[in-house]
Amino acid sequence: MIRKITLDTINNIKNRSFLEYAQIYTGREAATLENIESFGVPLEERQPPQKKEEILKKLEKAGAIVRNNRKSVVTTRISSACEACQTGTGSYTTYASLKCHRNCYFCFNPNQDDYEFYKDEKKDIAKELQELVDSGAKLGHLAVTGGEPLLFKDEIVEFFELAKTITPETYTRIYSTGDLLDEDLLLKLKNANLDEFRFSIKMDDSPQKIKHILGKISLAQKYIPQVLVEMPVIPGTVEEMKDLLLELDKIGIFGINLLEFCFPLGNAKEFTDRGFKLKNPPYEIYYNYWYAGGLAVAGSEEACFELVQFALENNLQLGVHYCSLENKFTGQVYQQNFQEKLDDTYIFSDKDYFFKTAKVFGKDIKRVRSILEKRMIPYSENQDYDFIQFSVHAIPALRNRNIEVAISTNVVEHNKGESILREVGLDWTTPDLFELRDVTGEN
Repeated sequence: MIRKITLDTINNIKNRSFLEYAQIYTGREAATLENIESFGVPLEERQPPQKKEEILKKLEKAGAIVRNNRKSVVTTRISSACEACQTGTGSYTTYASLKCHRNCYFCFNPNQDDYEFYKDEKKDIAKELQELVDSGAKLGHLAVTGGEPLLFKDEIVEFFELAKTITPETYTRIYSTGDLLDEDLLLKLKNANLDEFRFSIKMDDSPQKIKHILGKISLAQKYIPQVLVEMPVIPGTVEEMKDLLLELDKIGIFGINLLEFCFPLGNAKEFTDRGFKLKNPPYEIYYNYWYAGGLAVAGSEEACFELVQFALENNLQLGVHYCSLENKFTGQVYQQNFQEKLDDTYIFSDKDYFFKTAKVFGKDIKRVRSILEKRMIPYSENQDYDFIQFSVHAIPALRNRNIEVAISTNVVEHNKGESILREVGLDWTTPDLFELRDVTGEN
């Protein structure tokens, strides 16, 4: 067992040097929470971690698959593209333009780099793909998103036709509202071997508009091997979402991705007017993530869990996949860390893809150093912060001793050709409580 060190738990640490060191991270947490509140949408009351775990265990008992370090939940099946997203290996997503005919209050595209330029301009995505393949990139999955990609039908067809020619084994998909889809385009996409079409449905659309999109989805079923819906689940829409799941199951689509609804750090009034609050705690690990979606809205995850339970209880055949905001972060961490080689005091965790190391502080250093030296276990010392550092694999050697151990979580950052190791979190444990699977997934 390990316990995350937070503002709520830090005062349980008895070792003074450990406590002082841990205050670095609780200080970071407090500053992050203060910064988040400055965006104008309040945080919900802080939620205990066991609440979520109880729900996940209930879903597992009902037959759900809880995956990616408990950040993703699946019923019957999941797109291979979602599986690949876990590490990001061999996956590439692009857009012709960020222009869109919709104006969704929760859109996060304005957070993306070069948004102001590409909301009016477009890229040569076929040329981009050719250069990527020519560079030797191995593409397992390839996607086009937007904006609304179907505003550029000719460019999209050209892109997938090129993909069919130069990387025929690559799994291809497109994300779209479906508003502009027609049978002629579907035939062209079929001939270009498009593997997957993902529709986005907006629950604040009129019933007539949603019915129109359901017709487009039924039409796509005739041409594209895998048709999915991917949409955020807005708190307060669970009953409407249940009706939608039943309709999609009747149509016979492959599946639906239920996304955790997010506040894109703008349009705060739109969110506060609807009574939304932000999930608290907002992150499992406080770090700068590439994903531009923003911050998770309180209540969306619980709504997604309820919909997964509904799908299981009603034996729906379509795959229902809950994709949390945290689920979208793991590919970044994996890509930053998986090729790096650190000294023997660190291990790469195949559970969450961070580097882990153990630290013991202050008065406990002398005893631990003696044990490590007797067993010829590598270690390093840091006199500035009064700790000794060693591999988590050595923690069992310290059993039956009254010692507090910090589990340090780390990520490698790359900047201008340099690699910098950054510690981003701490957990608390003792040698008698610790299990290796807590940090690696190993038994």
